[in-house]
Amino acid sequence: MAAPNRRYRAALPTEPARPVRKRAPDRRPLDAVGRRRRFAVLVVVPVLLMLGSVYLHTVAADLDGRVAELEDDLDRVRAEGQRLEVRVAELSRPGRIRPLAAETLGMRDPGSGDLRVYGREGEDGTQSWGEERGREPRQR
Repeated sequence: MAAPNRRYRAALPTEPARPVRKRAPDRRPLDAVGRRRRFAVLVVVPVLLMLGSVYLHTVAADLDGRVAELEDDLDRVRAEGQRLEVRVAELSRPGRIRPLAAETLGMRDPGSGDLRVYGREGEDGTQSWGEERGREPRQR
């Protein structure tokens, strides 16, 4: 069977189209789970964030105090090191060592009879440093 030939015409709007309003969802009172979740989001989470912030500031303050103590220790140790370097310089000067060596160990300064002057070759048979560079060796 053949379908009748019908032409559909779009109906002309008789009144202007209105915006469609969405229906507001039904406002039901929050159940116990919803209240707990809302309490957690609005109260517990910010409180935990604040406590975490306080904890981090406390740890940072403790670390700052520790850094100050270590810097003081470092300054004290540096000052002691400088004092010890001066003491080493005082104890190792030749004017102090020669009399101690003579008194304690019986050592003496070499005289002119104890010194030998070598020629072009040193004790080990090699040229001295000055001769390698084209200079004359020092005579004593």
